[in-house]
Amino acid sequence: MIKLHPETGQAIATLINTIDASVIMYTGECDTATFCYYMANEFKAIITLTEEYGIPHTGYAQAVKGMKMDMYANATL
Repeated sequence: MIKLHPETGQAIATLINTIDASVIMYTGECDTATFCYYMANEFKAIITLTEEYGIPHTGYAQAVKGMKMDMYANATL
């Protein structure tokens, strides 16, 4: 078994938690700005997970496509 450095493991766990929390936040009742913000958070976490840590995610292509759109790239709360 290959063990990750604790900081790397924590960073990966944080990204996975960010993806999960973002889904919870944007599936609730929210306005467009809130939806876009949490979708962008999810997209960023997926992209980081794949590009920085080499962990493939089925949503990667959609995340990259989404982050090219102004509504997600410039999303704020």
